[in-house]
Amino acid sequence: MKKTLSPRRAGQMAISMVISILLFLMLMFPVMDLFVQNEGRWSVKEKKSTTAFHLAEAGVDRARWKLLESDDMWIMTGTGTIAGYNFDQVYSAESGGTYTIQITSHPVDADMRVVESVGRDRTGAQLRRIRAVLRNDNAADFATRAANMVSNTGGNDHIEWGPVISGNSIDATGRTFPRYYSAGHVTPQDGGSTSASTDNVYWWSYYEIPQFPKIKFSTYLSSAQASDLALGGAPNGCGNGNSSTYYHIGNAEFKGCNDTSNRTYYITGDVTFQSGGGGNFIRGTMIMLGNFIISGSGGADGNYDAKVPPEAWKEYGNNWAHYQAFDAAAPATWAAAVSGNYVANNLEYELDNVLIHGFAYTGGSQGLQGGGNCNINGVLLSNQDATMGTSTMGIYYDDNVARDILIQGVNIKLHSWYEVKAEWPSGL
Repeated sequence: MKKTLSPRRAGQMAISMVISILLFLMLMFPVMDLFVQNEGRWSVKEKKSTTAFHLAEAGVDRARWKLLESDDMWIMTGTGTIAGYNFDQVYSAESGGTYTIQITSHPVDADMRVVESVGRDRTGAQLRRIRAVLRNDNAADFATRAANMVSNTGGNDHIEWGPVISGNSIDATGRTFPRYYSAGHVTPQDGGSTSASTDNVYWWSYYEIPQFPKIKFSTYLSSAQASDLALGGAPNGCGNGNSSTYYHIGNAEFKGCNDTSNRTYYITGDVTFQSGGGGNFIRGTMIMLGNFIISGSGGADGNYDAKVPPEAWKEYGNNWAHYQAFDAAAPATWAAAVSGNYVANNLEYELDNVLIHGFAYTGGSQGLQGGGNCNINGVLLSNQDATMGTSTMGIYYDDNVARDILIQGVNIKLHSWYEVKAEWPSGL
């Protein structure tokens, strides 16, 4: 027989359950109230923190636009600071928050700037700080660049310490260094691929290369003319025999030219370097609007200890043993250099048979021609082709030369950014 509770007993149990629930709710109410209050505070704090982060981002954007304002801004921040961008000014935002900015040079790469921006919400309770690295893609950070084609077809010609960039294609034959960046093929490394491909070490084909540098020709022309006015011309053999000038209209021939004055030659025609007459060695800038022709060795006669760029090792990921010949103290492997962010300071290497130490520009339809048994230490820029067709020519990149090239405008891109410990600069 089924046993049932009496109405009285059932009512007592229901009342007990209701009382238990009420007691539970009374005990939980303070906890729930505390949770709601904390949740509100957390939400407010998160909102303030997000606001501070966006203000820090706004500071990075403001710094970028400041650097784009003129070439002078980029140049000035390479060696010093500019007013308003050295944690010396507080900027206000519509949100009511504030931010402050600092722009400094990069410790290693002259084509980069370091931006630190600190954002602060309107109450000052929340801070966020971003460190960004901006890169100028309009800089001449290459050993050789051609608007059209770079062709290495000789047996022992070589490019050292800096990358090669081509607007069309690169014929690298079997070379294992330096780095090659091409808007077209890198032959034969890319195997004939017609789409972007790379080994992520030393060659990149169908690559989005930076825009071709816009050289300040008018400034170089003025410099050459000023040298002629001040000195009455260039040394004998430097372009036109005993009547040589720094600014020369038409074709020029260099034979027996020794000029280490770091001045600028501006020549409107072809330039041929000939052997004989005591040899040729120029330390300075060569603007050649025609072809750059090296006959034989070109009379290359320079000899000195050349500075090896601190990051030259990056060109030898596919042939580390070759780099170690320049740097006996280098890490054991390229991978070790990468992981350790290696920098080779105060490293020198003896160069001989140097024809030009400086910036060489050629605008002729054939660009560079010849070059047996001579070296260039600096940067070569060709508005057409750069064909190294003889046996023993070398181009050694000099980052100091690259840094001093006069280029119109800057093309700034974000290279990297990360958040760092948030501290508001003292004194603000």
